[in-house]
This record gives sequence, structure tokens and C-alpha cells, in this order.
Amino acid sequence: MAKVTGGDILTKQLRAEGVDVVFNIGADPMTLISAAMAREGVRLINFRHEQANGLAAQAYGYITRRPGVAMVGSGPAMTNAITALETARSNCWPFLLIGGNADVNKRDRGDFQEAPQLAAAAPFCKWSVAVDDPRQLPYYAHQAIQKMMSGRPLPVYLDLPASTIAGQVEESEVTYFPGAPPPARPLADPQAIRDAVKAISEAKRPLLLLGKGLAWSDAADEVRQLVDRLQIPFVASPMGKGIIPDDHPLNAQGARTFALQNADLVFLAGARFNWIFHFGQAPRFAPDVKVVQLDIDPSEIGNGRPTDVGLVGDAKAVLGQMLQEVGRKNRPIETPWLQALETEKHKNAEAIAGFVNSDQAPMNMYQMYREVVKMMDRDATVTADGENTMAISRIMVPNYLPRHRLDAGPSGCMGVSTPYAIGAQVANPGKQVFSFNGDYAFGWNGFETETAVRNKLPIVFIVANNVTIGGPQARELGGNRSVTEQPTGIRYDRIMQEFGGHGELVETPQQIRPALERALKSGKPSLVNVVISSQPARKKQAHDWMTGRSTRQQY
Repeated sequence: MAKVTGGDILTKQLRAEGVDVVFNIGADPMTLISAAMAREGVRLINFRHEQANGLAAQAYGYITRRPGVAMVGSGPAMTNAITALETARSNCWPFLLIGGNADVNKRDRGDFQEAPQLAAAAPFCKWSVAVDDPRQLPYYAHQAIQKMMSGRPLPVYLDLPASTIAGQVEESEVTYFPGAPPPARPLADPQAIRDAVKAISEAKRPLLLLGKGLAWSDAADEVRQLVDRLQIPFVASPMGKGIIPDDHPLNAQGARTFALQNADLVFLAGARFNWIFHFGQAPRFAPDVKVVQLDIDPSEIGNGRPTDVGLVGDAKAVLGQMLQEVGRKNRPIETPWLQALETEKHKNAEAIAGFVNSDQAPMNMYQMYREVVKMMDRDATVTADGENTMAISRIMVPNYLPRHRLDAGPSGCMGVSTPYAIGAQVANPGKQVFSFNGDYAFGWNGFETETAVRNKLPIVFIVANNVTIGGPQARELGGNRSVTEQPTGIRYDRIMQEFGGHGELVETPQQIRPALERALKSGKPSLVNVVISSQPARKKQAHDWMTGRSTRQQY
């Protein structure tokens, strides 16, 4: 019998698991695996930095609902990827990180780039393990895929010593596994289903809070049917946008604060009462609001605030149960609650109309998005990064499909937009991908635009260049230096041109559309460098974004 290396064995098992794309950093001791994957037809997307590599892999996995896999080298290469483990953990996304490590025979002796990688990864993972024997690779690779995809999806880590990767064994000694089955879809308790439907039906001011857990469960059809039958207005988390199209008449996003504060019942579905939904606490919510909560993880029920009805199970399956319980009974399509939300939406739209309709130059971000959305297809994927850039994109950029908006998420990680866009374009070839970046946030992983060029990924990168950092109270990048010394900021468009992509500088609103037309027509990765006024232009918020100060509005 022929002998095979650990690299050959791992590749064969991952292929059995349906892995045909791997996000990669070429480094020892992983080169044998990379070579085996190339021979077996696995597409390798090679990055410049491990953080971006891991971020792209998890975006690909979330969008496709298939295993997202990243490979990195040892020591600092692996520790660079821990940020990617953390973003996947906080997002509840499946992600397999494979890291090289020192030879087993030289462990604890100071081998090249030897590091306590298993211990470093463990706090951020559902499961992590070191594989010391090549013959164990099929079992552990299979377990990794199955564990990260089942239940609440989370990252996993495989630590591979150099001796495991290069070690040779007789192929007859290796036992391979069939690919992991699709994740189970557990149902909720039938009595809890009856209690939940009754509570929602009896509420005078119900509100559905949509999270990206519904998108992962592929529950878009079921939740839209439930919304239509029960006439429940909804507010989506930032990455829950698009599960129900943003142009649905019951979308209450434009009256978010009013809706949260005045709902007498909230149905929290596939989301958490973390900081994004203000922990479910006053003054953002009514102190006496009732809660129906749906989550696949039993430990999440009641986390943040007490739950009146808890539904534990897969979102798609549980919403199907709820639809059966509801039957064909529909709530009235006109209620004082829905009318009040519409009034508040119009009031908020008027409050930003001056920003949106302005023709000033340098422009504000509302103007930038006003022009960009005219060029976006309905099935375009959006990634966003940078505090102002990201926050205003949630208001101005509509989403119509699930898993088509990715941003900093619960971890608040900066630098995600560029690598997420790369993962999204690999996941959706032939579809538009727009990557929105603040100029400061772009600095984290902006050089990965070269990765997009090298891999021929026609992403449109947009840099909102206001030469500032921070939130509504913007601070200049140059400290005390006047921004007038550098009115257009760094010429990121020229950097993209040097990489071989298409780059344009835009200084007025009228220039955006022609620039985007040329960028899209080029068929290349492109970067549109948009000069934005350094003076902040944002609607005044009723609450501080983190602390929730101020008093509750009355309904």
C-alpha cells in the first residue's frame, strides 16, 4: 500500500465534508497541506494577514451555510487569527481554524514559533484539540465540522504539529468518515408554542426583534409568513436586515426607538439581549414589557431579562410550528399601534431629509449613500465598517435578502468590511458586493484589496474619507493638524490602481454615479475614494449609543 502524509489525509477528509474553498496563509508547517489541497482541486484564497484570512473564511461559511475554513501557520501567525475566532464566537458563526505548531518531538523545548496555541484558542471556541497522530486526522476533522455546524454554531480549532502534517503512514491504517449530516432541527415544546402564539395574539403592541440566527436557520419564509398573518411590526438587528425585505410595510426600523420603548410584548427571535438590543432593559424598553424568546440554546432563554415564554429549538422548525398553531387567522391590518409607528417613521425621515437631500461639497455620508444605492442590485451583498460609515449605512442602504449584510457585529471589531467582502464575493460569484469603509477602519485590512485583485474578485470598495476617527464627535487623524492641509485625505484610489484594480477619487455627489458605473463596468476590484466633510452630520439621538441615557417617551 502507498504511504500518505498528514496533509493528504486531512485534505481527503475535508473534501468528504464538502470543503472546496480554503482561506489560506502560505506558511510552514502548512505548505504540505496547501500542496495536497491544490492537487485535489480545493480553491485556495491566499491572504496577507491571518486576521483577515479568518474573517473572510467565517463570512463565507455564514453566507453559504457551509463550512468556512482558514489555515494559518504557527506562533504569531496563529495568534494573529484569534481576533477571527472572537468575531465568530460573538456572531455565533461556524468557523474552522487550522493552525500549525511545533514538532511533537520538540514540544516544550523552544522550537521555531512554538506557542501555547491550544490554550490561547480555547476561550473563544466551542471545541479545540491538538492532533498528534496523522491517523487521527479524519476523526478530528469530522468532529470539528459536526460540532461547529450543529446547535448554536461557533468556531472550532485544530492544532496540527509539524510532525502530524509531514508524518507518513500506510493508507490502509487510515479510517475516513462520511461527511457530517446537516444540523438537526429540534422542535419546541408544543405547550410553549401555544402559549407564545396566544401571548402575541393578545398583545396590543407586539414587536418582533429579528436576529441573524433566523438567517442562519434559513427561516426567512416562515418568519415572513408569521409577520404577514399576525401583522407584527419588526425591527432587525444590523445583520438581521434582509431576513424580511427592508421595504416590507411592517418594517419598523425607521421608528426603532419608539417601537422598542412602547411595545407591550417583544418576540426576540434568533437574537440576544446583548448591547445591540440594549440588554432588554429600560429606558430602551418598557419596564413591564412581556418577552417571548426563541433560541436554539436553552441557556440563552431569560439571559438579559426574564422571559415569559421560552421556545427552545431550531428557528425554521419552531416558526413552522407557530404557523400551524396560528392557522389562517389574520389580525387586522390597521391598528392604532401600526398607525403610531408609521407616524414616527415619517417624523424620523423628515429629521434626516436635510442631510439626505443636500448637494453640499464636501458631502456628508447620507449624500454618499443616497447616490450609491441607486447603483446597487436588489441581491447585492453589503459589508460595512467604521462607526459613522456603518451606522448611517444601516439607515440608508436597504437589504432584501438574508445573509446579505455583514458588519462589526456584537464584538464591534474594526477592519471587518474588506475581508468580509472577499468572503462574500467568493460565496456569491457574479453578484454585486459593496464594501463600505471609514477611512480609519480601512487601515486595519485595507491592503487585502490586493488579495481581491490577485483573485479577480470584482468587489466595489468605497472609502468614506473624512480624515477623522470616532463617532458623532469626530476627531482628526492628524491630532491638532488642520484637515485643510489634506482635504482629500490619503489617496486610497491610487493604491488600488497600483495593485492593478480600478480606482477613482470622488469629491462631489454628482461624481459618484459615473464613478460607480465605470467601476462596475471595469470588471475589476475597484475602490471609490469619496471625500466626506470632516464636520459630523448625524441625526441627534435620544439615547447615548451605549449607556441608554434619557427618559422614556410615552405612547
